[in-house]
Amino acid sequence: MRAKVHHIPLGRNLLTVMLVLVLAWLAGCETRPVAATAPAAPEPTRAEKVRTALKAMSFVEEPDGWHLSLPAPLVFEFDSDTVASHARDNLLRIARELRELGIDRTLVRGHTDNVGTRDYNLGLSKRRADAVAKVLTEGGFPADRVEATGLGFSMPLADNATAEGRAKNRRVVIIVQIG
Repeated sequence: MRAKVHHIPLGRNLLTVMLVLVLAWLAGCETRPVAATAPAAPEPTRAEKVRTALKAMSFVEEPDGWHLSLPAPLVFEFDSDTVASHARDNLLRIARELRELGIDRTLVRGHTDNVGTRDYNLGLSKRRADAVAKVLTEGGFPADRVEATGLGFSMPLADNATAEGRAKNRRVVIIVQIG
């Protein structure tokens, strides 16, 4: 007795073998997912770097530039135009930082309250602005790029009728403008 042999057509068998081989090859070539990385943040612009640095130095953005208001009692003794030693160190640091930031021009504006005559206060505010400007130049900021002006009591921040208001009005403001 002869064993019965099943014949599978050769074309079908070869096709099956090839399919198994291709699937095995594909399984070996499996690609692994690449870890997703966040796109690199764009490098901040020069203006953004300057703004961040000015904020860190307590400058406040105003319509005409960045202002750093220095209350006169923290910088000067009463009725004096000599910069106090503790304020001097801070102004020297500010000058270095402004120079390193590439600030083109610095405006220094002196202000007073309305106690005393207009002429006296105008002179005192100018002398105080000059004193702050001088310290900025000693700190390395170019003298030809610092402009000091005394404004007396012409631009009060607060009411001069109160002691608190007058104290707010006695100040020197450093203004920088960036492009």
